[in-house]
Amino acid sequence: MLDGQGPATNRRRLRLALRQLRVERGHSLEDVRHAMEWSLSKVIRIESGAVSISVNDLRALLSFYGVVDSGELGRMIELARLARRRHWAAEYRDYVSPSYMDFLGYEDDASRISQYHPFLVPGLLQTQDYARLVVTARPHYRSDGQAAQARVRLRLARQERVFASGRTPAVRIVLDERALKRVGSREIMREQFRKIQELLPRLDLVLLKRDSAADPGFVGPFSLHEFASERDPDVVYLDNQPDDVALVEDAEMVDAYKASFEDLYVQAVPADSEDGQKILDFDAPH
Repeated sequence: MLDGQGPATNRRRLRLALRQLRVERGHSLEDVRHAMEWSLSKVIRIESGAVSISVNDLRALLSFYGVVDSGELGRMIELARLARRRHWAAEYRDYVSPSYMDFLGYEDDASRISQYHPFLVPGLLQTQDYARLVVTARPHYRSDGQAAQARVRLRLARQERVFASGRTPAVRIVLDERALKRVGSREIMREQFRKIQELLPRLDLVLLKRDSAADPGFVGPFSLHEFASERDPDVVYLDNQPDDVALVEDAEMVDAYKASFEDLYVQAVPADSEDGQKILDFDAPH
């Protein structure tokens, strides 16, 4: 079955398959450009996933690669159609980068989401008021109320999708104790601590104490997305503040981030343990 995955995952499946076909056929990007009479930038953007490829262009490209098997041809065309479906967050496209839209798409399809945050409560756990403070702390959004509100709404909509009762991704978050420092008023933080407590049954949250060996100066915030299908390599997104995320697909680098996450995870204490509850005590100093 090709369906059941979002447009970002299907677009990646297609671009990886097209790149593999080109390499197997011994063609360079310049060969494709000449044969298809496209610009080089178009070829690069299709293979990088920056743009979707139309079904007509795909048929022509597959013909150049010598794909004649009707089954393989049908699967590739179906991937192209699925990749062009409208994403649930498309209404926010004007307020976020294309890389962030892909981040949301991979988050939708991941079987396990692992995040590390050393500085702030992550977006998946933020209340509306906390999110608004974080978003409007950035100069661009401070002067553009419409964009700021759109970013906050998107953050809350993302939470609903990840923690919806019908979804079952495993969510693991390593949160540094320093990320629980006060942001805004005491009431905003009290509400934020309350929300984290309410979400605990739906995620695996562990907390790094101040005296742990982790150093946020060496490991910045990141999100690891792991997938159930072998067709979908795992990816890492680096939190590239203030407005973006950066994709890491290199397998060795992804493995390195996996190892970093596991190291951080074993240093931390469970949020529902005695030490974790002390850290999540709003009246405790942070």
